[in-house]
Amino acid sequence: MEHKNNKEKLNKIITVILVGLLLLIIVVPIGEQNKKEGSISFQEESAQMVTDAAYYEERLRSILEKTYGEGTMEVMVHMKKDSKDAGMYEDEELIVDGILIVADVDGDTDVGDISFAVCALFDLPAHKVAVIKK
Repeated sequence: MEHKNNKEKLNKIITVILVGLLLLIIVVPIGEQNKKEGSISFQEESAQMVTDAAYYEERLRSILEKTYGEGTMEVMVHMKKDSKDAGMYEDEELIVDGILIVADVDGDTDVGDISFAVCALFDLPAHKVAVIKK
């Protein structure tokens, strides 16, 4: 009787070990696949950040050159990911974090007006917008 109980315990232990190994074999490839998907997602986010920044740079440069003259502005836009807590899920979106403008304008032009307009357009505080005369 005792021999039969020992054999049953041994069978249960072996079964638990085999199930554990099976789960380990199944989970490891899934984890590696998620890592690959995550790196692709990071690359896509980086590409999206560059694309969005280039779009904003071109639009802002175009508007400023219409106002102050052709070929007078160089614009650089810095983007960052902004996390917003939306209940159970955290949503991330790209937002404009800072803007640098190099303006080749005459001495009468007030760069404060340019800075004020850009702050209003992008809803940025003044310390995140820099306008430099060339």
